[in-house]
Amino acid sequence: MMRFAAPLALGFVLTAGVSAQPPEPEPIPLPLPAAKPTQAPAPIPLKTPKSVPQPTPQEIAALSKTLRTLALANLPNPLVKANDGWGSQKEYVVGAVMLRNAKRFGPDAPRQMVNDGLWRRTTVLARKPDDTLNVAIAELVRHDVNTATLVLDTEMEIDFRVEHQLWKRGLQLYSGETRGHCKAGLKLKVEVVSKTEKDPGSFFPKVTLLIKVTDAKLFHDKIAIDHVAGLDGEDAKSAGNFVLDTVKTIKPDLEKQLLDKANAAIMKAAGSKEIKLELDKILGTAAKK
Repeated sequence: MMRFAAPLALGFVLTAGVSAQPPEPEPIPLPLPAAKPTQAPAPIPLKTPKSVPQPTPQEIAALSKTLRTLALANLPNPLVKANDGWGSQKEYVVGAVMLRNAKRFGPDAPRQMVNDGLWRRTTVLARKPDDTLNVAIAELVRHDVNTATLVLDTEMEIDFRVEHQLWKRGLQLYSGETRGHCKAGLKLKVEVVSKTEKDPGSFFPKVTLLIKVTDAKLFHDKIAIDHVAGLDGEDAKSAGNFVLDTVKTIKPDLEKQLLDKANAAIMKAAGSKEIKLELDKILGTAAKK
C-alpha cells in the first residue's frame, strides 16, 4: 500500500515553494545570478538495509514517471513570487513641501502615507515545463514495510524577472528590471513513513503518510539575460554577463550564500507534512475520469 500511496503524496513535495504575495501591479518572468555553468551538487548517499527487499529499477522508473505527471499537474504559477519591501510606505506631514521632521508638528498637521524606500520583487515562472521538466528518483531505499527514504532529482528551465524601484517621500527616483532564463535543478532527500488503518465502511484502508524533507540542494546552469532596463538581445546579454562577472570577482561567495538561503527556504516550506489518503475516493475519482 505504501508503494501505491507514496507517489500521490510526493507530488506535494515537488511543488512546495516559497511565495510572498505583494501588492499589484502584476509582474512578469526573470532569473538568478551566475556567469559560468554551476556544477550539480554531489549525490546524497543512502544506506540500504540488506534484510529488506528493495524496489527494482523498473519500479523506480515507473514511480519517477508518476511523480513527473503529478508535478506537471500541480506546478504553481508563478513558481516563486517574492517581495522585499515592495509597496512599503511611510507617513509624512504634507503641504507645499514634505517636511523632514514630521514629529515637530502636532496631531492636527495634515499627514499622508506615501511610497518610500527600496522596493524589490522577484518572479520565477516555469519555462515550457511539458518539454523541460525532468523528474527522476536517483535512489530509493525501503527500510521496512512502512518506511522509505528517497532522493529526488528535478530539473527544469525557468524564466525570471527581478524588479527594482527606489522611492523617497512619494517620488520615484529609479525604476528598472532584469529578465532572463536559466536551467534550475533541485535535489531533495525525503523520508516517507506510512500508517494504514482499517476502515469498516470501505474495502480499502485509510493511509496516513508522514513526509519529511531532510535535505535540499538547489543548483542552476546556463543563465542568459534577456532584458536589462532598456536593453534587449545581445546588448542585454553583454550587460548581464558583465554584472555577473563583476559580482563573481568582487564577491565570489555571494552565489553560495544565495543558494544556501534558497535551500533553507525550501526546507522550511517543505518541512514535515502529514497527508491522509482515502484510497476508495481517489480510485473512484480516477475511475470516473
